[in-house]
Amino acid sequence: MNARVGNGAYDDRIDVDPALDARGVVRILGRSLGYILPNWRLFLLKFGLMLGSFAPLLIVPWPVKILMDHVVLQAPLADSDVRFPPFFQPFVDAVAGLEPAGLLLATLALLGILVVLFGAGAGEPRGNTAFLAQGQDTATQSENMISAGWSMAGGVWGLADLLCNVRLVQRVTDGFRTHLFGRLLRLPMPVLDDQRIGDGIYRTMYDAPAIQGICFDITLMPVVSLLGAVVSVYLMHYSFGHVIPELIWLGAATMPLALLFTAPLAAAARRASQASRGAGSATTNRMEESTANVAAVQSYGVEDRERAAFGQASEESFRRYRYVVAVNIAIEVMSALALLSLGVWAFVLVSEQIIAGRLLPGDFLVVLGLFGTVAGSAITFGRLWVDFQNNAAGVRRVLFYVDLPNDDARGAEDGSRLRIRDGVVFENVSLTYPDGRRALQDISFEARTGETIAIVGPTGAGKTSLAYLIPRFLQPTAGRVLLDGVDIKTLDIDSVRDQVAYVFQEHLLFSDTIAANLRLGRPTATEAEVTAAARASGAHDFIVQLPDGYQTVLGRDGGTLSVGQKQRLCLARGLVRDAAVLILDEPTAALDPETERALMVALETSSRNRIVFVIAHRLSTVAKADRILVMEDGRIVESGTHDELLAKTHGAYRRFVESAEG
Repeated sequence: MNARVGNGAYDDRIDVDPALDARGVVRILGRSLGYILPNWRLFLLKFGLMLGSFAPLLIVPWPVKILMDHVVLQAPLADSDVRFPPFFQPFVDAVAGLEPAGLLLATLALLGILVVLFGAGAGEPRGNTAFLAQGQDTATQSENMISAGWSMAGGVWGLADLLCNVRLVQRVTDGFRTHLFGRLLRLPMPVLDDQRIGDGIYRTMYDAPAIQGICFDITLMPVVSLLGAVVSVYLMHYSFGHVIPELIWLGAATMPLALLFTAPLAAAARRASQASRGAGSATTNRMEESTANVAAVQSYGVEDRERAAFGQASEESFRRYRYVVAVNIAIEVMSALALLSLGVWAFVLVSEQIIAGRLLPGDFLVVLGLFGTVAGSAITFGRLWVDFQNNAAGVRRVLFYVDLPNDDARGAEDGSRLRIRDGVVFENVSLTYPDGRRALQDISFEARTGETIAIVGPTGAGKTSLAYLIPRFLQPTAGRVLLDGVDIKTLDIDSVRDQVAYVFQEHLLFSDTIAANLRLGRPTATEAEVTAAARASGAHDFIVQLPDGYQTVLGRDGGTLSVGQKQRLCLARGLVRDAAVLILDEPTAALDPETERALMVALETSSRNRIVFVIAHRLSTVAKADRILVMEDGRIVESGTHDELLAKTHGAYRRFVESAEG
């Protein structure tokens, strides 16, 4: 496995510097909040439901005190030195004159109502969850985050909170990863050539769900936790401050103490998460590449080697996730240590007052409940910044590709749209790839509507690079490409590609029906138009012989078809597009002579209202072109018709013809 553990990059050729500091984490926070805005109503509803979930935590200790002190011990309500909170005082006033039996029934009825509304109460910030089974790795943990649901309450309220959470998480995550997928589809060709497919899958499926953790852990959780702690400390002050004033200071100290103990682990959590996600992405890459090239794996008998390589990548992924688990354990231990001493101190203070007779035994349960709420909120608040690091690492991997320059940008001027009527002009065009390779140099020519332009030359001459400039798969580093006299850079990219049908040398087919594949570039094409294109490319005869004809579902990349059949389908798809410009990259390489002749006749007919560019090595394919461009070393060295170029005794085209005939 190609892993660079030092800088956290695994099998990555583009995102090679994944380092993330605290300032970067804050920037990610600001950008992440923008993905909540489309769902702000649902977000506010979740916020209100979370606040309501604190109700049982604040109310339940008081009925329990009544049961303990005034039902079991039968101490008069009026003799208590502890003041009941204002929200509970109406109940106390209503039951003040009841006998112990009546007081028992009334209190149990209140608790029953609370159980129906809020359940038994988990007492934890995420006590009731709606997660699926998951493994100990980032991928399956992330799968759960796509439809995560959690609530501090149970019962009717908790169910509503849970369902609202699931819906909100799904909407935010769906919007984020759909945005990423759209950007990936718009990446320039050189970037797509460098990017591993498995890495794109991992970032879309397993990194994108981290957005919901950022959105909620840095917005809902801190506010709700802080409010819960403040209210609990206030209640302790209201009811017990005149008896145990030290208790208030202990409660107030829990949150800063939890932060003090956990914040130093933030950087470690961030690095562990980055490494875990990188290793998981490398595992996905290994699986995707091995299965995509399974024919080569089997033909060379390297199944065991590939299995061992995948096993090594998988083991590294699990090992890196164990570091994430170790950091989380350290956080739990540090949080517990931070609050244990305060909890013991509070226990001693309350016990002393009970022994002294100033408090009743039930007051211990109240203090324990309120202090537990404060401690739970403090632990949650202390973990937030550390947990945020893990989510920020995933979101950073998504935003890296979102921020890459891509073809989604509109034209530099007005983003105008037009239909090509006159032709395509190259003016002194040069192209240099990002790695410094010069592909084209000072290319100038004009192609008019109705012409067929053949491009020939040795491998590496720049033929495909030239063709890629027309649909703006690439952009020239010097010079201009004009469509009807307008610089292509100023045009809406979608309007440019709407007018270009590019038939690649590779046979790119989807696992769908033949008809759907042929209509890929023009879904509204009629059955007659699809059939006519299939006849022109020589595909119709073998299609109708299939059991389901045009409704036959193809396997992965058309794997059930021969190379020639796949090429004919790709040619037919280009013809169905009915675009103003048709670019054919080695269109007849896998065709028999008879099919090739039929195709060239069809192209001659269809080129009357379009421009056809043909990149080919076969002499029979290029000989009838209106003009032939001969390329060498990124330059056009000759231009003319077949007869004109053949007349040059020592010309480059003549050498091409002689090598083709020989």
